[in-house]
Amino acid sequence: MAVAGLTTLEALRQPFLLFLTASCVIGISLMPILLLHTMGDAPKLVQDSALALHFVGGLLLGGYAASAALGREIRRGTLATVLSKPVNRSTFFLAKFAGVAGVLILFSVATSIATLLTAHMADAPSNAFDFATGGPLYLAPFAAFILAGLLNYFKHRPFVSTAFVLLVAFMVVVFGVAAASGNVVWRVLPASLLITFATFVLAAIAIALITRLDLVPTLAVCTVIFLVGLMTDYVLGRAAIANRWISFVYKLIPNWQHFWLADALTGENSTIPWRYVGWAGIYATFYLIGSLSLGILSFRNVETKA
Repeated sequence: MAVAGLTTLEALRQPFLLFLTASCVIGISLMPILLLHTMGDAPKLVQDSALALHFVGGLLLGGYAASAALGREIRRGTLATVLSKPVNRSTFFLAKFAGVAGVLILFSVATSIATLLTAHMADAPSNAFDFATGGPLYLAPFAAFILAGLLNYFKHRPFVSTAFVLLVAFMVVVFGVAAASGNVVWRVLPASLLITFATFVLAAIAIALITRLDLVPTLAVCTVIFLVGLMTDYVLGRAAIANRWISFVYKLIPNWQHFWLADALTGENSTIPWRYVGWAGIYATFYLIGSLSLGILSFRNVETKA
């Protein structure tokens, strides 16, 4: 628990993670304004764009946070100091991933709230602006930065981590007010949850790779896995039916399309069944078990620098 908590705190102090989270929240919130030519289909375009930004931002954050969390320990030589204590390598590795997962949860909470509220704003007429929902949503990031700056100046609190936590806290407050007013499109929630599962899977792959690769190669390999996983149905789907080896490769590569169900939200009353979310969660769990198991095996033989 101590290692996981310290990992989360260290990740929250990374300026890149704050910049990425704030950019995703602000970008999602501005979707109803930025998408001008919607051809009468504003809700779908806004939902798809918001979920896509959540998806890409979460994968970037998960890959970077996982790589940085363990990679710095290996490169700086602090890993030898930690492992000299009565800490098992497997426990340390899993605790590092748990800390990264904590950051991903905070990121997903903020971006999912922005997506749920933005989807409601997209339902408003084109010549109207929902001040009750949009006003607090737009003010939350700026209020978090201003308050974090004041706390840094007067109380000497670290700005980056404070701003990150305040951003998530303010988004939760805004969501509570909007939910009490009925200004939340709840049918988008399963889609956001599926994207969160995908970020966990890529983070597990990244933290397994960082045991053998540096930061940049790890992020490059994760990018390739992400792109190949998006095309696996098109490239290998039909061939996997007739060829056993292609079928094995097809099943080995994570299929990100299982977590991207934005098209299932087409239509006013369309929803994603929670049963499907459960099966996708099981699919993600097996990938987590496999990736983390390989990571543990690789981490057992990592040489520590004194």
